[in-house]
Amino acid sequence: MSGRVSFATLTTTLPTSDDERGRLLRNVSERDQQLYDYGRSGYRLAASVTVPGSDVVTVIDTLTREDESGGDGR
Repeated sequence: MSGRVSFATLTTTLPTSDDERGRLLRNVSERDQQLYDYGRSGYRLAASVTVPGSDVVTVIDTLTREDESGGDGR
């Protein structure tokens, strides 16, 4: 039987303006580090959705981790 599944979400806003390039690079770097950290904790990226806006693009990442409890969770 499968173990319990844990979910996590990351939300990252990425500016679209050329004037915000520094902030864009920082936010991309932070997202990369967060995904790496979750990966080291056993999470896998299940889905990413982008939501375009007028000044930013929002990226929502959903991560999952299956706990290997070996039992039925009781």
